[in-house]
Amino acid sequence: MQGYKDLFSKIKILLKEKKFEELKQILNSLHPEDISKIIEELDKPALQILLFRLLNPTLSTEVFEYLSHEIQEKLLKSMSSQEAKKILDEMSPDERTYLFEDMPAELVKKLLFLLSPQERKRAIELLNYPENSVGRLLNPDFIQLQEDWSVKEALEHIRRVGVKKETIYQCYVLDKDKRLIGAVSLKDLVLASPEIKVREIMDKNVIKVGVLTDKEEAAKIFKDYDLIALPVVDKENKLLGIITFDDLVDVLEEEATEDFEKIAAVVPVEKPYLEAGFFEITWKRTFWLFVLLVLESLSGFILQGYSTSIKRMVSLTFFLPVLIATGGNAGTQSATMIIRGLATGDLELRDFLKVIIREAGMGFLIGIIMGIFGLLRALLQRGDWLLSVSVGVSMCVTIIFATVIGALLPLLFRRLKLDPALMSSPLIATLIDIIGIAIYFEIASFILKI
Repeated sequence: MQGYKDLFSKIKILLKEKKFEELKQILNSLHPEDISKIIEELDKPALQILLFRLLNPTLSTEVFEYLSHEIQEKLLKSMSSQEAKKILDEMSPDERTYLFEDMPAELVKKLLFLLSPQERKRAIELLNYPENSVGRLLNPDFIQLQEDWSVKEALEHIRRVGVKKETIYQCYVLDKDKRLIGAVSLKDLVLASPEIKVREIMDKNVIKVGVLTDKEEAAKIFKDYDLIALPVVDKENKLLGIITFDDLVDVLEEEATEDFEKIAAVVPVEKPYLEAGFFEITWKRTFWLFVLLVLESLSGFILQGYSTSIKRMVSLTFFLPVLIATGGNAGTQSATMIIRGLATGDLELRDFLKVIIREAGMGFLIGIIMGIFGLLRALLQRGDWLLSVSVGVSMCVTIIFATVIGALLPLLFRRLKLDPALMSSPLIATLIDIIGIAIYFEIASFILKI
């Protein structure tokens, strides 16, 4: 980390002193991602543009793909039409689609006309697919082979065209109508006898997805089958392109971020924290807080209903905060584990009964342990056996309810085809608050005869 800081300081000094030749030498020795970080850390747009222009033509496109969309848009606006055309034409189609998605429509129209006819057609096709489909991610630059080629012919073809393809490690065999009929790895081709036909070594059972498949489902398939690349086909099984793991890393990060935001009761924000608008984040946080405030108001009505019991024994309220907090925590634990299990595919809807029975059992055991602790705590604080038993039993019952509800609601949301992550921790805790108060005062009223 210290080496990077020294390098960044040196680059800032060279920029200030206008020692551009020395800067070029340093930049051309760095990895494109490191250069993109340096550009993004420069505090003045003019310096960002200047540093980018010092890159050689080949390196500039690679660096451009690593930059944030905000910086990319800024650079494109500073370029001449020819410079922008070169960058956009050389970008990988999937990265270019990501960029266009985040840009104003008018600017996208202008940039589309800068593309070559072939790249413009590709870009429009990708942008026309649904936002969350793998069609937005596919890259049409893949190695295609014919089944009647020999291994020798196949390897010669890879050497000839491979440099411009997304990957050469997995090749796809197509028939005359461009339908996918098999796949073969570079390893199998290299190890096979040169005279053998491709059809003899290709795998006919190819793992593939339709072009409208959800990106999240594609990421799960990638994980389950440990793939290098995933072919994307249309309804007629014609191969449209492939997606590689690096395409899905961003998808996984976006989905994880969205789930975290939902679990924390924040309406998902599509931009990084510092790039999102101040009032946009404020509104999205306020929305759920308002919903929770309305729900939490029910607690006040329940307490009001037990006002007679509270007047007769004020000490009941001493243990209310710890009881409902423990119940809320138990419910949140269950909900978090079930939401995660559903997200990773470890749990399915068919596991509904198993999950509920398992959580009820764990809730019962945890409830007994925490109930005993609650009983002893109340006994030490107040010295009243009946009150202490009320606290202990209430805590046990509340935790059982909390664990079951925490597991039930995400499963129910999945059944209704809603995102289970909407069962946020604050929402679960609020629901348990309401239920816990009712349980506590009902049990206390029965035991204490009030």
